[in-house]
Amino acid sequence: MANKNTNSFNYSLLSEFLFTILPLTIIVIIRSYEEDYNKIFFNSEWAVISIILFGQSIVKLASGIANYNNKLTWQKVSFIISILIIIGLIPSTTILVLNVLDQQNSTPNLVLHTLQIFFFFLSCIAFFIIGAVGQSFLEDE
Repeated sequence: MANKNTNSFNYSLLSEFLFTILPLTIIVIIRSYEEDYNKIFFNSEWAVISIILFGQSIVKLASGIANYNNKLTWQKVSFIISILIIIGLIPSTTILVLNVLDQQNSTPNLVLHTLQIFFFFLSCIAFFIIGAVGQSFLEDE
């Protein structure tokens, strides 16, 4: 029975993730067609997707906990959500704002764009780990 739940929440997380990264896929296709590969990397869409994935992780965990039958300590839940906000959501949002403000410059800021890619991968990891925990709480009967 646990195997069935494991497969269902993996498919659920994967389908949510695929629709979330769909804009990036479209950008890669368009920029590849234009043979302008630098604009794949120097694109603020990476930060937007990071914000969405961190937000989805928080919502998935909170929804799962609300549905969970066993009692969890509020301190642990509060700590996990705080970590996601402080280490993920706020830096990703700040990087997005700075990248948008930096678009007037003729040369893109390599550090900001590298950071947004880093936070994109961090948000993917958080989504699949925290999201899986939340999804398992949602499906726990």
